[in-house]
Amino acid sequence: MHHKPLVAVTLTAIAFLFACKKGNDDCKPGHDNTLRYRSLNDEQVKNLRSLHLDIDEDGTHEIYLALGVSGGAEGMRGKFFAAGINNAKLLVKSDSTICLEPNEAIHAIAPHPRDWKGMESYLVEAFIPAATPDDTVWTGNWLGASRKYMGVQFSKGGVPYMGWVCVSMDRTSLALIMHGCAWRRLQEGELPAGKMPGTN
Repeated sequence: MHHKPLVAVTLTAIAFLFACKKGNDDCKPGHDNTLRYRSLNDEQVKNLRSLHLDIDEDGTHEIYLALGVSGGAEGMRGKFFAAGINNAKLLVKSDSTICLEPNEAIHAIAPHPRDWKGMESYLVEAFIPAATPDDTVWTGNWLGASRKYMGVQFSKGGVPYMGWVCVSMDRTSLALIMHGCAWRRLQEGELPAGKMPGTN
């Protein structure tokens, strides 16, 4: 009777070791054994061409990116924006998508004033005056960005993940260029923006 707890612990330990021998990723917490990357083939987001991004290609989209255009007699306004969908969240500050530098740490809990939100946030905005189109006014943290990163969090099968998406801004063609993305389990700690599998 008194040996039942010991038997249960022993069986649990044996099952854990067996799972580890099978190569189960859960056996090595704290290591980069779940970091995955995929190319986005420089897909463009521009007028009339939005993107529903399925980061891990599991059939559920995590990010919606688009260029919203509006206008009137005074001119035209274009605004690139991103939004976390299906419970995914982006790293933002106020209403702007954070533009991360290479190797900048992405934290599971964002340091103030940054925050993880699923709401719409903007990257770049342009106002083109009707009378003087050459006097276009540009604003936003992603203006002129070349291979910068947005942070993302999402869940898959109840497991939280964190990752990055590599993006450039092309002012000439008025487009966002989507280069690639990477993700891993949230429990593995902070993730440097741009980190690739197999690198330290």
